[in-house]
Amino acid sequence: MRGSASQHHGSEEDGLTSFKVLYLEELGVVETVWSGQVTAADVDRGVTETGILAAENLCTRFLVDLREQTPGGSTLDIFSLAEFLCSLPPGTIEREAVLTPRTPAAADEIKFFETACRNRGLDVRMLDDRSAALEWLTS
Repeated sequence: MRGSASQHHGSEEDGLTSFKVLYLEELGVVETVWSGQVTAADVDRGVTETGILAAENLCTRFLVDLREQTPGGSTLDIFSLAEFLCSLPPGTIEREAVLTPRTPAAADEIKFFETACRNRGLDVRMLDDRSAALEWLTS
């Protein structure tokens, strides 16, 4: 695999969050997989690691797997993340597919994120199926 893969587990005090970031070379996609309750600090670390791996591989397509995420983000945190991603230089994010969390409350949070991004011109799509997400990303 070109590039590197990294994995982060939440602090020893919380033990609630983990994420891993990897580059799917055959598809030209950076994937970030989250589990547990995600805090703003976790998102900062995850976005940073995702950005580094994307830059190393000249990648502009992203798969974010939130199927194992539990609800916990504040509306302001979610909005701030959308604002940040939309403020990146044009071409940094061509497409982002988000695999929907399994819990309805977490899925509602991500629907808000999708809407906030799309309203600002970022091509983000929520999908339930990994194969469909990868197909959309690579089409």
